[in-house]
Amino acid sequence: MRLTLRIALIVTLSTLFVGMEPGDTQTVSVVNNLEFGDVFPGVPKSIDKAQTGAAEFSVSGNAGDEITVEFILPDYMSTTSGHSMRLVFGSADLAMDSSASPNQSAPLNDDLNPYIVQTYGIGANGLSVWLGGKAVPKLVQQPGNYSADITITITYTGN
Repeated sequence: MRLTLRIALIVTLSTLFVGMEPGDTQTVSVVNNLEFGDVFPGVPKSIDKAQTGAAEFSVSGNAGDEITVEFILPDYMSTTSGHSMRLVFGSADLAMDSSASPNQSAPLNDDLNPYIVQTYGIGANGLSVWLGGKAVPKLVQQPGNYSADITITITYTGN
């Protein structure tokens, strides 16, 4: 018998813009949710930040504005019936690019730690942020649609 699990991480945006001046405008949007697709019991599945399925966020604002990017990452995702599955985010699962042509497979800043607050400048075309991760199902994982919230907080530094 073949058992597959369908999972996706739902991204929740939390934006905090402190120290903004009149006329400063910044927005954050989710371009892609972190999608693991089919997962098999007992077989961990990783999604690299550079591949299809990675979470992608777009930050827009005034070119040159400095911001911090901070994540609150879940340890588990769950089904509506209460089953849970472990999530792991590694110390190199984050990438960011503020160039004129952001490149997910070769970003300006790669292999960043999503548990560390990152300080970054917004480019002329904004800032692209990518996040990968790993789903770790149990050997006897219940089937279902698993989800969790990822919170990203963007703070304007005033610089």
